[in-house]
Amino acid sequence: MSDSLYSKMFKTRDEVIRGAFAEYIYRHESNGESPGSFIAHVRERERLTDDEVERLRTLMELYLKNEGSLYERLERTLVGWRPDRLLALDRAAILAGMTELLFTDGEPERIIYDYGTFAKRFSAEKSPSFVMGVLKSFKRGLEDGKT
Repeated sequence: MSDSLYSKMFKTRDEVIRGAFAEYIYRHESNGESPGSFIAHVRERERLTDDEVERLRTLMELYLKNEGSLYERLERTLVGWRPDRLLALDRAAILAGMTELLFTDGEPERIIYDYGTFAKRFSAEKSPSFVMGVLKSFKRGLEDGKT
């Protein structure tokens, strides 16, 4: 079995699933990786349970089904930035967080924090505050009916 990437870096299984979800978006954007091949790889690497695989698969399906509208919402949320100008890992973390904020009943503060943690571990120095700031702005827009 491969060594886990996320279990060594994150404290909770939720963080592991969220890390894998952001990784999928990154890999999907980078090379068009299919959900099936990604899940087979990450299931073994992270030792995911059947329930965790199903949760990850559901998140991936929500993202893929709503990819176009998520990008439109991201464009409206960003001020002075185009999505294609963001660091790829930051964009993946933001899109993953937006997917969860829109389509799951997860705790918003935890979602935002976990994707900030992902950015801290894998992206640039200022990425955590940027990712969390964009997600907080997106959440406020949802609450105000503007996003």
